[in-house]
Amino acid sequence: MQSKIDQLISAFESVVNEPWTTSLSGQERIWFLVYDPAEQRKVDLRIGDFETTTIKAKKRWISISLKNCFPLWMSNHEYKEEYFNDPESLVDQLEAEFKLFAINYIITEFEKLGTDENTLIAIKDISSLFGFNRLSDVLSGCSNYFKGRVLLFFPGEYDKNQYRLLDARDGWNYLARPITA
Repeated sequence: MQSKIDQLISAFESVVNEPWTTSLSGQERIWFLVYDPAEQRKVDLRIGDFETTTIKAKKRWISISLKNCFPLWMSNHEYKEEYFNDPESLVDQLEAEFKLFAINYIITEFEKLGTDENTLIAIKDISSLFGFNRLSDVLSGCSNYFKGRVLLFFPGEYDKNQYRLLDARDGWNYLARPITA
């Protein structure tokens, strides 16, 4: 019997080997690889298997981590010391400034790495945005820049076209394609 991660890799392999149409909107080019948050370390250890599967499908693999997105924004913020003393005052900044920073962070990574219609952009560590911004808002802000496909490593759940990151937030409907075990 296959492990959950092996099942995810098999499901991913089926999807990545399908023909890629170019007529999809940016939001329809997103794939959510959905797994139990408790499986995060196992998924991290097998990232190379997803990359190998992508390359075997004759697609280009690019990986982006969001782990440093918030620390980078915060470390460069003019009022960072004040926010550390009074975190509540940061709330408005997160909704306006940080959301725009996260969108531009992803777009800049796309442009820096040179994506095309044959590129799979794997976005890891999306849970780093949890509590700061809604992933759906960030993805909506940069979806027009997606050329190939975007694979989100998504620790959460998917049920009846509803995605819930880390099983904690209300879900949202999305045009993305789920990949589940």
